[in-house]
Amino acid sequence: LRLSVLALCIIATFGQNDELQAFMDQAQEDYKMLGMTIGAFKGNEWTMRGRIGVRHADDPTPIGEDDKFYLSDAGRSITAMLAARIVEQSEGRITWLSTIADVFGESITVLSPFTEATLLDLFLHSGHILDFEQVMMTEELMEWYDQVWASSQWDMPEDNMQQRMEMTEFIVNMDCGDDPEEMCAEGRYSKFTYTVAVAMLEKFTGKSFDVLLNEQVFGPLNAPDCGLGPNTLDQSLPPQQPWSHFSGPWGVYDIPVLPGNQSNMPSSMTPDDGIHCSMESWKNVLSAHLAKNETFLTEKSWSILQDPGVNLYDSFDYAPGFIVDTSNPFVNVLQHPGGDQKDYAQCIVVPGANVGIVVAANQNLQGGMRQQVGFDKILEFVSDHL
Repeated sequence: LRLSVLALCIIATFGQNDELQAFMDQAQEDYKMLGMTIGAFKGNEWTMRGRIGVRHADDPTPIGEDDKFYLSDAGRSITAMLAARIVEQSEGRITWLSTIADVFGESITVLSPFTEATLLDLFLHSGHILDFEQVMMTEELMEWYDQVWASSQWDMPEDNMQQRMEMTEFIVNMDCGDDPEEMCAEGRYSKFTYTVAVAMLEKFTGKSFDVLLNEQVFGPLNAPDCGLGPNTLDQSLPPQQPWSHFSGPWGVYDIPVLPGNQSNMPSSMTPDDGIHCSMESWKNVLSAHLAKNETFLTEKSWSILQDPGVNLYDSFDYAPGFIVDTSNPFVNVLQHPGGDQKDYAQCIVVPGANVGIVVAANQNLQGGMRQQVGFDKILEFVSDHL
């Protein structure tokens, strides 16, 4: 009987995959999409998967089932899981309420208002950390950010660890000026805040972000295809992995970005925007949020990671690494999009329903683009068939 039920489940999954694939093939043709992969899962098992397109605009190599994609901001929840693991294992030596000043002590100067910013504040975008809008306000900040890009490299994790320390020291010694709410506002989405948080974790443990992720997240959760930086540094053709692309809004052109030290975001900023994964590995990490396995994290930690901790811009609730939709009276929906103008990814996790979705594309997707319409239609199709 059990074998019969299993066989029926497998047949149903194959049927859903065929239906999804047909829908995606038509969407690619209609909306000029370059390359995309998507999968829905229940628990830790796929219920449907599909993929379309090519790895490189000028090469016919198709997107593969095990291809790795750059997650951009959509990978933030992975960084938050790492923080939860370190907090739990520290036996109170570092907590979610530890401040920047507590952790760094006299090793760096920390000015107000950053002295009281806690680890949890940083993961909730509430630690007064600047974002790109503020970077563009002064010549000093623009020159500093130019140097952040110029220093990007993927050969030496310890060098990136040192860069994060220097970035943190620079940020927490900023002059907030006559209007602190403009330069050092609280509750502003930032591409630097998780980097400062991870600098705290690196200071506490003496280990690099790379080592910590492999030890605390990727290894325990069976995510061997996750890593830091671009999903490939191989510049040869045919491509070994999907390349990033600049794409026009009507699908007329797709410009491949040569893999290298500056092909995605700077190497020091990987905690905010710099994790890559295959869909299988990403699913394995996110499925831990469904099971809430207490051998990995305690119930208290899962609650911190999944429950809204702040409302940003009077617009949406935010937990560490997730936008939280509480509009459904029965379940909360955790999700996070991510993009760096050359790639796009999104994750959706519904712990109360034990289901999730992971999706990624090797081109920029944003409002006003024909390809975004196709992406949204495919995501809606999968959501309706969960």
